Amino acid sequence: MSSAVGSRRVTLRSTGRDAAVDAAVGAVVTALLLAGVARPGFPLLRDWVATPTPPLSDAALGLGESAARAVPQDVAVVWATRALQAVGLPVWPLTGVLTAVFCIWLAVAAGALVRRVLPGDAAAGLSGLWLRLTAVVGAVWNPFVVERLLQGHWSVLAGTAAVMSMPVLLASSGALGGAPGRRRVAAACAALAAAGLTPTGWVLAVVVATVSLFSGGAGGGDSAGDSAGPAARPGRRVCAALALVATAVVTALPWLLATALAPAGTGTAPTAGTGVSAFAARAEPGIGTLGSVVALGGIWNSEAVPPSRSTWWAAVALVLLLVVWVVAARGVWRARRDPVVRATVPLAVGTWLLVAAAATGPGLAALETVVAAVPGAGLLRDTQKFVALALPATVLALAFAARELAGRLRPAGAGLLLTAVAVAAVPDAPRALWDQLRPVTYGQDWEQVARIVDGRPGDLLVLPAGSFRSTPLWAGGAAVLDPAPRLLDTRVLVPGDLVVGGAAGDDAAAVPGEGDRARRATEALLRGDDPSVLAGLGVRWVLDERTSAGPRGRAARTLAATPQESTTTRFTGSELVLHELAAPNGPGGADARWEAAAEPAAPASARGWVLAAHALWLLTLVLALVVAIAVAGVPAATTTARRDAHAAGGPVSRPGR
Repeated sequence: MSSAVGSRRVTLRSTGRDAAVDAAVGAVVTALLLAGVARPGFPLLRDWVATPTPPLSDAALGLGESAARAVPQDVAVVWATRALQAVGLPVWPLTGVLTAVFCIWLAVAAGALVRRVLPGDAAAGLSGLWLRLTAVVGAVWNPFVVERLLQGHWSVLAGTAAVMSMPVLLASSGALGGAPGRRRVAAACAALAAAGLTPTGWVLAVVVATVSLFSGGAGGGDSAGDSAGPAARPGRRVCAALALVATAVVTALPWLLATALAPAGTGTAPTAGTGVSAFAARAEPGIGTLGSVVALGGIWNSEAVPPSRSTWWAAVALVLLLVVWVVAARGVWRARRDPVVRATVPLAVGTWLLVAAAATGPGLAALETVVAAVPGAGLLRDTQKFVALALPATVLALAFAARELAGRLRPAGAGLLLTAVAVAAVPDAPRALWDQLRPVTYGQDWEQVARIVDGRPGDLLVLPAGSFRSTPLWAGGAAVLDPAPRLLDTRVLVPGDLVVGGAAGDDAAAVPGEGDRARRATEALLRGDDPSVLAGLGVRWVLDERTSAGPRGRAARTLAATPQESTTTRFTGSELVLHELAAPNGPGGADARWEAAAEPAAPASARGWVLAAHALWLLTLVLALVVAIAVAGVPAATTTARRDAHAAGGPVSRPGR
């Protein structure tokens, strides 16, 4: 008995060392990819918008005109920003540090996945490091992660890391028993809550958690150390499923409540189109849509693609990856009954086929119907994000291929060769991210405007028209989401329309957003309508971001001063010009009249419920982490049990070996 306990302690120490090594490798890869974010300033690229003073606005809570797509992310960033300011720490590294944490988590989970699947001690120790190296590097350095970073979807990486973690934690029903099993379930709940930083991450984590639990059914999984016997395993899965369902419901509450309590019409795009075709996976040169998603690429925005993926090199990288799968096929087949393999490889194949099919004519039509008919189904229109579900299988293929070649090239040679293949999928990733991820420092003009408009009634409309900005001051002129709603503590009217780069890079598709009142106000301003028209729509301020290119129409006619002083220029700077429209007629001062005329904000009760849902989500994440933190080495618990069974002379079962 004492020898078994000693063996367990030694194994856990070894597992901890292996995880630490994987984390170190992941940190090095992350540093190479995110070096640009380490520069002082706030990340600002496409959908990645970081600001020094994000307000806790209705829009941040998901109660504005636009759909709750960044909930609870925006509120979490607001709370974290205020916490950092309260203790005197700088705010600008916040989102960059979180992104680095997600990347390292992804690397550690990939290493645990390989240790869990490769038989015996093949993936442990120094020799195992070389077999894990390609998986750990490939989990972070791949087209999916790089393209999502270039699109600014930094928080989606939390969901991607959860996708990598769930099979390790849940795929074997025999590993869900006893205290270690409860800790595994707690770790899975923590991963699900962290993935819930965005609705997209929540969907990804729920899908993989479900598949992982079902893959650990009868006839699969390790039975070593499973004293309760096969009859108890369904009960363990049920208990785990109940815990995960409860976590999933709590994690989804922020955006579910925001959607339910938002003003009428919120989150409903115009009937002109759902944007499904614009967000479909994009075919890369020479490999088609299916080849692109198999290679973990094919993001819909051609501007968020590294240069190497827009040339013939994409075909070379795909061929190299297919060779990896051919070499790994024998090992994958031998491990076909392993619940982790069953939870990852079939899911990857299904994902590739479905994502590619969704980009065809019939697939687009079917998805259009679903998105138009089912509330909340807009989460499905960006089908390429589901390629994240194929990442664990790709990581396993790299590891199995390295193991197959280790006999001929030695582990170090095989690991380095397969790591080079993983890096070759997007060899210019560090340069592309360095060039585009250029943190910015917001000028003094923004502080001056904030002093005027923050906390005052009346809505603010921006020029030029549109939700994105292109100015030489930011990201080298690349399109960035307008930071005004996250810089100014007033209601900023944004239609949410999106212009998506086409496959050729010079054509584009316009996807209408949900901001109906913002759209009507913008159209009136571009027509040069009388200021009273805008005032009737609740617009008090017009902010002209003068260095940004874009349509301004006849706005100058609306904003020109008149003898009746319909418009007053309140601030003029090198970057911004702020105009204030005359207040509607009525008693009291200007603020009182605007308070009476403006569109009502979200009710205090709605804000309270949604804030409570956010607090419950955060509490769930913290509590699950507290329970799971003691199980950093749990992914190797099955290996530990197998060794204990050997030491005790008990039976050992390893299906498929």
